[in-house]
Amino acid sequence: MNWIKELLSGSDDHRATSDLGGAIFAPVDGSDDALVRFQKVAKQIIANDGLGYTVVNRLIHRSSDHAGSPIDRIVVNIPH
Repeated sequence: MNWIKELLSGSDDHRATSDLGGAIFAPVDGSDDALVRFQKVAKQIIANDGLGYTVVNRLIHRSSDHAGSPIDRIVVNIPH
């Protein structure tokens, strides 16, 4: 749970917004570089699904504007 709380504070690789029971993670801005940096964070979030939060699979958004369809948004549920 501490790991997800650290992610909620944001970093150079991602931004996070949260409300009661959930959070949205995305690249820090709309640049290609930010999208590339976010991929590591996105993969870690997905890999650690179930460790204090649940990834809402239907809300993993992939960019159709880039080759390989990189992830540009992930929504998670965080239990109280």
